[in-house]
Amino acid sequence: MDKKISFLWALGVGLLFVILNLLTFLFRLGSLNAEASFVDYVMFFLAGTLIGVALVYFLRHSAAKPVFNAVWTAFVISLPFALFGMMFGGVVGGIGIFLLGVSPAVFIIGVGYYLGRAFAK
Repeated sequence: MDKKISFLWALGVGLLFVILNLLTFLFRLGSLNAEASFVDYVMFFLAGTLIGVALVYFLRHSAAKPVFNAVWTAFVISLPFALFGMMFGGVVGGIGIFLLGVSPAVFIIGVGYYLGRAFAK
């Protein structure tokens, strides 16, 4: 791919995870998470931004269109796992949000990149 994606898109992914978290609470429980503090949402934003950095990194290193598409597909597949990990990790605290939310998402995106690269050849 000729075009390089800016790392500023990682901030958009971080915001996406905050919005998805709010929507999950709204649709699943019928109300927003009233017990969550501002720090919890900052942690969700930072974890989502870290996932976004990994996404942009792998997208920037995608040399062929099939690899680029495989990374996007892996990101979409990793969304439910990351959201579940972030919500479950929120019970443990900030470190749980990072360990249980970021690690599966980055792993799945990395696997998607390497699978796309292997099948693109």
